Amino acid sequence: MCMDHGVPMEEGDHSACSIELISCPEHRDEQMRAMGYEPGYTIGPRPEDAEQSSMFTDEKGNRTVGFCLWCNCDFYSAEEVKAHNSNGMAACQVFQELKDEDCGPPVLYHMFKDAGLLDEPE
Repeated sequence: MCMDHGVPMEEGDHSACSIELISCPEHRDEQMRAMGYEPGYTIGPRPEDAEQSSMFTDEKGNRTVGFCLWCNCDFYSAEEVKAHNSNGMAACQVFQELKDEDCGPPVLYHMFKDAGLLDEPE
């Protein structure tokens, strides 16, 4: 589902839009309840004057397609993601340094910590 236009992805070109993965009609109410919405709730089209989401922008406001959870490198195209992740993530210095350690991605750890989602020892 296109979050910007409120229509299925099959209707038009939404390659630059935010998307939502939704379940089949049979399980949709269950999914919406799990996300905190009332069954039958639908997301309408995004208003023309709505601010652009900062979810996929870098610190300067440039649109990105994602970032590395290991080194926090911003990606501006799918090709950059592919190059960064190819050959066992050879281009990611942080991953290469930590791949033999028993740990997860540092950026993800800090995101969870900042959100209060980690059980910290007192």
